[in-house]
Amino acid sequence: MVELVATSRGNFAVEIKGPSTGEPIVLVAGLGDDHQSWSGILPSLVANYRCITFDNRGIGESPITPGPYSISELAEDAHAIVTALKLGPATAIGSSMGGAICQEWALRYPSDLSRIVFSNSWAGRDPYLEVLFEHWIELAQSGETSNLMDSLLLFCFSPQFLLDNPTMIEDFRNTQPPNMVGFAAAASACRNHDALSRVSAIIQPSLVIAGRRDILTRPSLSEELVEALPNAELALVDAAHMTFWEATDDWIQIVTEWLARTD
Repeated sequence: MVELVATSRGNFAVEIKGPSTGEPIVLVAGLGDDHQSWSGILPSLVANYRCITFDNRGIGESPITPGPYSISELAEDAHAIVTALKLGPATAIGSSMGGAICQEWALRYPSDLSRIVFSNSWAGRDPYLEVLFEHWIELAQSGETSNLMDSLLLFCFSPQFLLDNPTMIEDFRNTQPPNMVGFAAAASACRNHDALSRVSAIIQPSLVIAGRRDILTRPSLSEELVEALPNAELALVDAAHMTFWEATDDWIQIVTEWLARTD
């Protein structure tokens, strides 16, 4: 059940599943995704871990404050949430923008985190991504919701996945779109994210997962992140950007085996 958790930075929508005695895992969603984006992989984690999902600022039931946001601000939100919940060191799993948030979170509050999974994410400012995020900001600010949703669909999923899941296009188009104000504000944070020169200070064991078919955060950006982190390893899955949606079983196996190995 989702609850509003009062923090020093506002009331955030949080859902906690799994045993109260389990090691905490905080899952940080990507741009345009709320806490429900993790629903496909949670059943494989909640038997052994206490899983905390939440809506980032700008989406769902969390604060929709004026933008633009910065990744640092979103990392402060994550820190405020785990502080309010009185969690000990937690494993963080971040998808795309969530991975960027985890980078800044680990740099600012290293004692919050014991391990980190960066899934389909990036660290260095990238011209291709800048143009894409600017395009999405423009679509959101102009209210072109259906065009934005189609663009997200095309950049997040592979042609093969859409071919194998014939209802996916209609289902995606019929989902509730994110708040456009919050989306544009968070996309601005993504456009300006640049931590590549600093992530060498992140010493926690890290797993970087990349999709071989990802045209958004391309595999080369994950390789770049692994090379910059002092204690990281790379895993590739046969998927586009939404790795844990397209290659759910492979993603779960990689993550759960890594968690068991780095316990």
